[in-house]
Amino acid sequence: MMTSKSTIFSLVLCSTFFMLSMGAQATSLAEIKQRGKLIVGVKKDVLLWGFQDNASGKIVGMEPDLAQSIANDLGVKLELVGVLTAERIDAVKHGQVDILIATLTDTLERQKELNLITPHYYSSGVNLLTRKTENFKEWTDLKNRRVCSRRGAFYNRQVTVTYGADVVALYSNDRSKQALRDGRCAALVYDDMSIAAMLRAPEWANDFVMPMTTIFTSPWSIAIAPTERGGELEKYLSKTIINWHRSGYLQQVEKSWAIPPSRFLNDKHKIWNKKVDNKWLCGDSISPSTPKECL
Repeated sequence: MMTSKSTIFSLVLCSTFFMLSMGAQATSLAEIKQRGKLIVGVKKDVLLWGFQDNASGKIVGMEPDLAQSIANDLGVKLELVGVLTAERIDAVKHGQVDILIATLTDTLERQKELNLITPHYYSSGVNLLTRKTENFKEWTDLKNRRVCSRRGAFYNRQVTVTYGADVVALYSNDRSKQALRDGRCAALVYDDMSIAAMLRAPEWANDFVMPMTTIFTSPWSIAIAPTERGGELEKYLSKTIINWHRSGYLQQVEKSWAIPPSRFLNDKHKIWNKKVDNKWLCGDSISPSTPKECL
């Protein structure tokens, strides 16, 4: 059967687009240095962690500071890409960013989709932000109650199945917070560290409270494309995080943003500085023999 020139051209064009899209996902450490720019995905709607400053219009916060530290160390410029929770994974998979530092919890499902770097750089759990008048005491009080969340949060299904809550997952943090203010939901299920930061502001502290015991505590990971698994970029980022823990840098940045001190960071700082027979307990890099408490 004869193949028309237009058909051949279409096949070549599709193949080219496929190759280009695959190449965009495989940005190596060497390519970042050659380009002279590091592209990092960070949250743009999480107070203190990654949010847009009203005065400058820039995205600022603890995680943008971590991204800047990496760029400085590599000697390249930094480009920040603001992402929402629902956009984070696709931003990495589709090559829109080189790395992702965006309050991303390490889960088995995400490990299949992305290359999650260890050791982890932070940790948080799940809690509830609600009006004081709701008088929630236990997580079981959420049964059949409408609770707002954000799309893509790993705990949405767990809260629904375990406690019988009617979880309404909205597209962004801003929309879920506004729904809570408007009374369209009885509470907001969210990261406990983020709630603690919000409650320092009078607009929340006067009428709202975080009443529950934190659940589903999980570590956060920096993520890169799965095509970079075992590559130089993964190794570099892993050693960078090790240095952050060992030097106390993460605690310094946390303090600079007045984020409530993290027990996770305190524990990791201690363990990465622990020696046995004059050798680092955790070693100098991650390997199959690295103790779990170091990760």
